[in-house]
Amino acid sequence: MDGRIRVGTTSYIKPADILPNVRYLAPLVDDIELVLFESAEASNLPDERTIAELASLAREHDLTYTVHFPLDIFPGSRDEAERAEAAMMLNGIVSLTEELDPFGYVLHLTPDHYGVSPSHEVEAWLSSLDRSLEEFLKTTAIDPALICVETLSYPFAIVEELVRRYGLSVTLDIGHIWLMGYDSDEAVRHLLPQSRICHLHGVADGTDHLGLDAGDGEAIERFLRSLVEHTERDGRERVLTLEIFSEREFEASLSFLRASRAMMGQSSGGVYGNH
Repeated sequence: MDGRIRVGTTSYIKPADILPNVRYLAPLVDDIELVLFESAEASNLPDERTIAELASLAREHDLTYTVHFPLDIFPGSRDEAERAEAAMMLNGIVSLTEELDPFGYVLHLTPDHYGVSPSHEVEAWLSSLDRSLEEFLKTTAIDPALICVETLSYPFAIVEELVRRYGLSVTLDIGHIWLMGYDSDEAVRHLLPQSRICHLHGVADGTDHLGLDAGDGEAIERFLRSLVEHTERDGRERVLTLEIFSEREFEASLSFLRASRAMMGQSSGGVYGNH
């Protein structure tokens, strides 16, 4: 499967839990992003029986999973206890999903606040991230290249040295790049070679995670063309996640991909009727 783009979407297309979504999506996509959360109020972490069925569905449909770590962990916290909690959560999810042999894990290096600067104390924030990553990677057996750090609101260059030093990969969320008004062509040129996972969604009027039909069609097509060309050139398999959260947006986005000139000739699974 060298050079193949595995097209997928999130585990929250239908207003239901993970398993009903995966049963619905398994014949339709190549990969499903398991969007996980756990807090004092709620948790969707799958139990052993659910994991077993997810693994069975993957075997039946030639499906892979990407695992999106919870958003409410703070590896950049200056509070040692909060960082320890983050490392424990990451390790717990890696252990929980081991049977699924995930294609990759999406990790947010969560900023102190949203915007172009991740913190009022960037150096202290980076130092805390450094300690958290060191602790996490020291206590897990997975290949660091499976940990894919996502592009968020701040320029990725701020954390890139950490990503490279620890041998991590990138989740290139091109929608976040568009939303923030960064140079998308430069982001693609610079980050796509390091990317194992890409997130794609429509962006319009300051809102992201829309269906592709609601976004800038020319920009989306240009991104898809770059993704296809680069994947063919370097021969690496990548996941393209339609990071949307409703059936209408999912169906509209699949229609966009099927009509995309850039994606013509791609043999990716269910999206193109090959499952």
